[in-house]
Amino acid sequence: MDLWHFIKRANAAQFWHLMTLCLGNIRLLWPTYKATKQAVQYSNTFFGTKHHKNTPSNAFRHAVWNWLIAKECMQWKKDENTVLKWTLKITTMHEKILPGDPLSNAMDMHNNEVGRTIFFKEKEHDLEKGLATLRKLTQESKKVHTLDELTLHSKSQLVHLIDPQ
Repeated sequence: MDLWHFIKRANAAQFWHLMTLCLGNIRLLWPTYKATKQAVQYSNTFFGTKHHKNTPSNAFRHAVWNWLIAKECMQWKKDENTVLKWTLKITTMHEKILPGDPLSNAMDMHNNEVGRTIFFKEKEHDLEKGLATLRKLTQESKKVHTLDELTLHSKSQLVHLIDPQ
């Protein structure tokens, strides 16, 4: 995602909230940007362009994005609570600025949380192991049709809306 495109989509209140959030966590901006680029690269490598639709590969992209943000930020700030809060806030802000329909937004938020949950359950944050875990969860991703159905899935289960072609 192009950073400028993202900022242009924000309304005035969102823009100021984003600026306040970023200025208060300035040391975490570079690792977050780096993680975002990596998440797209891994998604492209493993799934081509299929991750642009609400498929299991999109679920992977959201989960790996959050996992990578946490991993990169932990190198700059060793406090897990601070990193968890930052990762939650910045990815939630992303979803608010670039909203989809309520079900796809809820799916994205759920898959974001899966990535954070997996990261913080791990004792060591090995990239290859993390990618393997998330790819396995992608293969096990469950299709959901409603918001109520989405709430039935645990925070260690990826979900999607469209079956892969």
